[in-house]
Amino acid sequence: MTEKEYEKTLYALGAKNVTTPTQEFNRTTAFKLPTGQVIAEFESGYIRRNLFQEDKPYGKCYQLNPTYSTQYKVFTLGQEFSYTNKARMKILDRSERLKRLVLYTIKKLNNGTK
Repeated sequence: MTEKEYEKTLYALGAKNVTTPTQEFNRTTAFKLPTGQVIAEFESGYIRRNLFQEDKPYGKCYQLNPTYSTQYKVFTLGQEFSYTNKARMKILDRSERLKRLVLYTIKKLNNGTK
């Protein structure tokens, strides 16, 4: 599907475009779902759920990008430490980000959760 088709699908599912002029300038698109959640896709490759736009008194956002494990090594005071941590996968293709927003919207509508 194309970007326009994914956007039409989001609108058909009841999402509304709530992108501000600043977000539009930064090539970010934000949608408010029928469940009240606000989700946004960013040109940088990230997808987030923004709680500060859902009438919540605190400003948080949740990353919706998939994660993968990555190995880190640190050298300090003559010792080597290694550990595994999670990193977020960037989704650089806008149509793929919109596809994931459509799938997230369908999941939330089927669960009836906020």
